[in-house]
Amino acid sequence: MSAALQPPVVPPEAIAIIQQGAAKPLTQNPVITVDSAKVQPATASKSSDEPQRPAKPKAEKERGAESVAIVSATFRLPATLPPALLKASSDRKIKKVHPFTQQDIVAEALTDWLKKNGCQV
Repeated sequence: MSAALQPPVVPPEAIAIIQQGAAKPLTQNPVITVDSAKVQPATASKSSDEPQRPAKPKAEKERGAESVAIVSATFRLPATLPPALLKASSDRKIKKVHPFTQQDIVAEALTDWLKKNGCQV
């Protein structure tokens, strides 16, 4: 029992390795020279006369300009609506028909209802 309570004996080599810190690589980083005359930029195939346009975010393309901000709202609905909405959303996504997200379907339906009932949207 007394042997178990004794601190372990650490060899001096192990102590030296611990004090040195992280191991150093045995080889240096390789240096690669590149002949710039042989390297072509990735945009060399396109005409340099055409201006470069930045890519638009995907969400902006899908939602359109009318959607300024999205806010959270909670509603209690009849129990038959959420499964029907999920099925409609899945079917439209498979057919690649917009709108296909549940959020976009509900937003479009509610916007149409509000306009039809004389509310300004």
